[in-house]
Amino acid sequence: MSTTDHDDTTTSRPSFRDTVTAGLAQKALEPVLRAVRDEIASARREISERATSAKAGLLLTGVAVAFALTTLVVLAGFVVALLALVLPVWAAAGITFAVFAIVTAVLLVLGLRGIRRGVPPVPSDTIRSAKDRLTDRS
Repeated sequence: MSTTDHDDTTTSRPSFRDTVTAGLAQKALEPVLRAVRDEIASARREISERATSAKAGLLLTGVAVAFALTTLVVLAGFVVALLALVLPVWAAAGITFAVFAIVTAVLLVLGLRGIRRGVPPVPSDTIRSAKDRLTDRS
């Protein structure tokens, strides 16, 4: 029985054909791997940008909450006292509540809009460009 390259016997070093095949496969896959790495890096950058936008929205929402609490406690009493000079106390309190509720709602809407822009942090621009590249090559 003769020994050939197709033998199932294990040797300590690969055959010449295996080495050449591995080298060719590596060279063929190199551009694909580079493209995948570039797409992953682009996706990471885009997710980071979106997370920054969400952070700004969360900050605005926090400021809105702090503003609502602070103004309700400090200014409510002052405004109610001023309005109570010309209106009944219950009317003064109702008007004060309405004004503070409107300010709070506006700030909350702005904050939530900023959060929605960044969440979920999907790299849609990168996905779109990758799809475009794939369809251009087809």
